[in-house]
Amino acid sequence: MKSSFQVRMILAFFLIGCGREEPMRNTTTNPPGVITLQPITVIDLSANIPEPSGIFFNAKNNSLMVVSDARPEIFEIDFSGNVLKTILTSGSDLEGITLNKTCDTIYVVEETRQLVTSYLTNGTKISSFPVNVATNPKNALEGITLDKNGNLFVLNEKTPRLIIEYNKTTEVSRKEITNATDISDICYDETSDCFWIVSDESQKVIKTARDGSVLSEWLIPFTKGEGITFVNDKMYIVNDADAKMYIFQKP
Repeated sequence: MKSSFQVRMILAFFLIGCGREEPMRNTTTNPPGVITLQPITVIDLSANIPEPSGIFFNAKNNSLMVVSDARPEIFEIDFSGNVLKTILTSGSDLEGITLNKTCDTIYVVEETRQLVTSYLTNGTKISSFPVNVATNPKNALEGITLDKNGNLFVLNEKTPRLIIEYNKTTEVSRKEITNATDISDICYDETSDCFWIVSDESQKVIKTARDGSVLSEWLIPFTKGEGITFVNDKMYIVNDADAKMYIFQKP
């Protein structure tokens, strides 16, 4: 006959063996010196703009220009997310947007068709040119910006992850980004002559020099960050998945 101690030990082993396995907890910590930025305001765009994929500050109208990969329109919105104007385009799968200095010409990238297309602000198409660098059309053009010289900088999302510079339609240079899984949008910062890049999959913002070298980087608390722009001391990022605009203090 087993003792009460033996019975208790057998019961304990039985309960341990039959216990439910707990899911692994996320114990990931930030890389040394890299902080996670937290938004100061979040604005829901879903009522009017599904899957926002690019954003740019319109300095002339003091507004924001947003594109969606789900619809062929360009949306002009105020800082509360209200739609001020809608511009119908002939494009599709719009992933990035920028304006020239005088804010009278709009440039967008079309991912699947791998095109850079320009429009007047009334929606009249000016021209298109191809950027055929993607090995997979589903991971093609994602972002676009103009520098102080009027040169275009176009992002290819991944395979390869590239920033390609154009003088009009002539390629000037290409630089590979290696510290992110993908790259989703780019914005030129004239105050420091540098570029800001947002990565969807790596959940971070990267500040780079003209030569592509990393100046700094910050984590953001979500995936699907697809568009980035700056207005004074604020950073605006649109999220493709939840159709929200996240506003951060500029780091």
